[in-house]
Amino acid sequence: MAVADRRFVHSGYWPSVLAILFAVAAEMAHANEATGELRVQLSPIRQTVLSSEISGKLTELAVKEGDRFKEGQRLAAFDCSVQRAQLNRSEAVQRGAQKKLDVAKRLDALESISQAEVAQAQADMAVAQAESGVGRAMLKRCNLDAPFAGRVSQRMAQRFQHVAEGSELLAIYDDSAYQLELIVPSAWLAWLKSGIDFHVRLDETGQDYPAQIERLGAAIDPLSQSVKVFARITGDTADLLPGMSGVAVLQPPGADQ
Repeated sequence: MAVADRRFVHSGYWPSVLAILFAVAAEMAHANEATGELRVQLSPIRQTVLSSEISGKLTELAVKEGDRFKEGQRLAAFDCSVQRAQLNRSEAVQRGAQKKLDVAKRLDALESISQAEVAQAQADMAVAQAESGVGRAMLKRCNLDAPFAGRVSQRMAQRFQHVAEGSELLAIYDDSAYQLELIVPSAWLAWLKSGIDFHVRLDETGQDYPAQIERLGAAIDPLSQSVKVFARITGDTADLLPGMSGVAVLQPPGADQ
């Protein structure tokens, strides 16, 4: 490494690995500008990491890495005997408060109770209802349901393990739709628009898939004069996996002439 390069490293101006990769991809994009062949990366449109909303012992965690699941399916459950007992208690208190309020209303109709006592009965009922609502909300957190249909990409906990609130449990993704990311020369913005159809050949399958441009990046890289483009696979995605890569074939107008 040259002396000048070392100064850049120690002064903090050396480009990050991500910037280097972006520059390399941009150079490849310019190199293939004539043919319209560009490297692409496949990623799911929807993916997330599900975390524990409470602290407790996992009593159920049936799905494993690679398993498929349906939307709304229960993926994990906690031992919530304490939360259930607290809800039973608060609901019993609410029933007692309701009876007191009913008596207060009857006495008020007979003008045999003060307005302050009626107001107090109403306030006690409101507090009891609020506590019951909190208990029901906490009990809902005992089950972890799938927000969408898809597959498990990673499992970070085990059944019967005690986890803290906020602990990551499962990484999941929607396997019904995939997104393609590619980097194109900024000069292509003169003709590249959303809705343009093209095809992509994936290295892992060796097959061609139809795709369509969905949106363009919001900024141009000033050094490489390139821009990110996002597309979507429009054909069958049953055998596809996140992380697959390949070559997209986009023909600029007049390229085949």
